[in-house]
Amino acid sequence: MERDRTGISTLKVGFNKAFGYYISISRGKSNQAPSDYIRKQTLTNEERYITPDLKEREARIMTAQTDLFQMEYDLFGQLRTEVGEQAELIRTVAIAVAGVDVLTGLAEVAIYQGYTRPTIAQDRSITIQEGRHPVVEQSLPAGFFVPNSTELGRGEDRSQYKQSSGFANSIPDLIVLTGPNASGKSCYLRQVGLIQLLAQTGSFVPAEAASLGVCDRIFTRVGAVDDLATGQSTFMVEMNETANILNHATERSLVLLDEIGRGTATFDGLAIAWSVAEYLAVEIKARTIFATHYHELNELASLVENVANYQVVVKEMPDRIIFLHQVQPGGASRSYGIEAGRLAGLPPLVIQRAKQVMGQIEKHSKIAVGLRKSNQPVQAKGKPSMRVKEESEQFELF
Repeated sequence: MERDRTGISTLKVGFNKAFGYYISISRGKSNQAPSDYIRKQTLTNEERYITPDLKEREARIMTAQTDLFQMEYDLFGQLRTEVGEQAELIRTVAIAVAGVDVLTGLAEVAIYQGYTRPTIAQDRSITIQEGRHPVVEQSLPAGFFVPNSTELGRGEDRSQYKQSSGFANSIPDLIVLTGPNASGKSCYLRQVGLIQLLAQTGSFVPAEAASLGVCDRIFTRVGAVDDLATGQSTFMVEMNETANILNHATERSLVLLDEIGRGTATFDGLAIAWSVAEYLAVEIKARTIFATHYHELNELASLVENVANYQVVVKEMPDRIIFLHQVQPGGASRSYGIEAGRLAGLPPLVIQRAKQVMGQIEKHSKIAVGLRKSNQPVQAKGKPSMRVKEESEQFELF
């Protein structure tokens, strides 16, 4: 309309926060501006004007925006009031929908991933036949995950599981789990904890069969982290976590320990690991899986009746080892750490030198930990005697 009235085809209407709405006319045609145009701003290429009619329209627009905001808030307030009046019903429906959502999700996973319905036992037993890690198995091609069985907690006889699982008739409270690096010990610990947790939430579990006694708490001591902000080393964080477990675990707890005592001197760490395992088995009697590279802890099984040794087995080849990822009775005597270093890509010269050093250490150093039952019986109260004996000789590595 203003273009027709003024005859200026390039006339434009703009807006900014400083002046509000304005009429823009190029400098070349500014002399054609009507007399009722009030110059507001001069720029390099244009002149900006306002008119009483334009400011009146601007006021109506601004008022309309304010009215719109107020109307939106009034509608929101009305809706909020109506919702509030139905809060109890909405809360009930929400809880029901959430429950259905969780249960259908668990049911879908159970169907498609081949989970089984666990039996909740009244005793302390944990019996898992061909258990699997629910996350790790999904990251591997179908059929690649190796399932393993678990027996913990001395409860009533469960022979229907023992025959198929391959475990001994005596069911330990504490398992000392040894084996090579990267062979699956940590995965085994976590899958037992996850299966127990899933069962207690009402879910089916990734296993062929499972009978599980209720746990009051699941304690874990896994990974290596520090807390520099509070001045705590990796080892101190580990000790704090271990102390929390020992001070709060009960015989109804499930304790999963993935390495204890690795952040300090060898004998210090071994002594702490031995003492922690012994305390869990003898004093607390918590159901425990203790993964370790301290093979000396295998001696505990000969001293404490509710301790058993299990290992993750490997197949040794002339130039390499094959991880079978199978947990079987017995204690491992080697960790194959040098082989793990080779798989990680350490230079061949480093691997070769490590083997030379290892040979010298095995030849000249001997550590004997614990006493066999045949030599030293368990004390009357069930607390084992323990002696750490170190025999070492001087030898040259360089």
